[in-house]
Amino acid sequence: MRAVCNTDLFSKKLALASRGVSARSTVQLLSGVLLEARGDEVRLSATDMEVSIQTSSPAEVEEEGRVVVPARIFNDVVRSQPGGELRLEHDRSGGYVKLAAGQNEYQIRAYAAEDFPQLPRFEEESSFSMPGEVLVETVEKVSRSYSRDETRPVLTGILISFEESRVKMVTTDSYRLSIKETDLATTFDGSRKAIIPARAMQEVARIFSGSDEEHVEVSLSENQALFRIGDVLFGTRLIEGNFPEYQRLLPTSFQRQISVPREALIETLRRVNLFAQRQTPPVPVSLAFSDGSVEVIVRSQEIGEAHENLPASSEDDFHISFNPGYLLDGVSAVDTEKVLFKFNEALKPGLIVPGENGDDGGNSGEQTDFLYLIMPMRDPAQS
Repeated sequence: MRAVCNTDLFSKKLALASRGVSARSTVQLLSGVLLEARGDEVRLSATDMEVSIQTSSPAEVEEEGRVVVPARIFNDVVRSQPGGELRLEHDRSGGYVKLAAGQNEYQIRAYAAEDFPQLPRFEEESSFSMPGEVLVETVEKVSRSYSRDETRPVLTGILISFEESRVKMVTTDSYRLSIKETDLATTFDGSRKAIIPARAMQEVARIFSGSDEEHVEVSLSENQALFRIGDVLFGTRLIEGNFPEYQRLLPTSFQRQISVPREALIETLRRVNLFAQRQTPPVPVSLAFSDGSVEVIVRSQEIGEAHENLPASSEDDFHISFNPGYLLDGVSAVDTEKVLFKFNEALKPGLIVPGENGDDGGNSGEQTDFLYLIMPMRDPAQS
């Protein structure tokens, strides 16, 4: 293999592909990036057997070939080079890849490409396209609520469903539930559903945000999801199992609907939560509603107390407490001027939705594109 690349372009593509490299595997090949010189490009691929990233860098290919190079040292060396041309060379009879940039020359021990895992291919026939901004926004909304507990794999994923002209994403960690629905320009035949690892979806959103593309092409198979963003192909295994029947968790009606200015509430929560940080079990933040206002309260035996007051559309006295981090996540996910709370009893789940959907006293069955269900906490001070 012999190829000449632009150092800066190749370095960016190498850094991207290397995000798919396994950091824990004892298999040496999985710690490397597969280089394939062919045509007018060098293809770069990496996988940890759960996710894979494939991309390419323009190149003047003098001799086609394939080789696997350890990602960490390869990245460090390429990134440290001055701009200009980077020459890559591999002789099958030797065990090294040679790099040359200007007067700088390096040899890195390489691995044979024959044993590198077979990477998935994008199936055009079963693919569809969606606006990348829609995907990024939807993933951002629901990614606050997925579980980090690897002993319950299903909860570490995002349930994604495509039906007609809408995409829905759902996450839950058993303490809160996020649902985001978004209209698409594309209309689907039938419906498609999959549980995709949340971290993989966050990586797709990150790749899109760093690209100049407008759309993401999606292909779902029985056990794999593939996302194509320009010349980048990201693959991830689907999570097997049954996602919780989250519809049962959603109350059909609410006794109270109370709106609060969103920005002011976020700032208040950030301040009072200083009194609840890094304490186990978590110190609850309490919302004490009265006629026309809400008092936000945190009481910590270790630190002290915080009290702040905000205007609210409440009409009677009502007190409810939440995990401070979970509450801030839910309020922050709303992107309207006001946030609307829907409550029943103090120990029943509460719902957070965009403020427009209910400021005028709309009914609890109205449609909204984002829902955040949150379980309350018992406040020891109220016991």
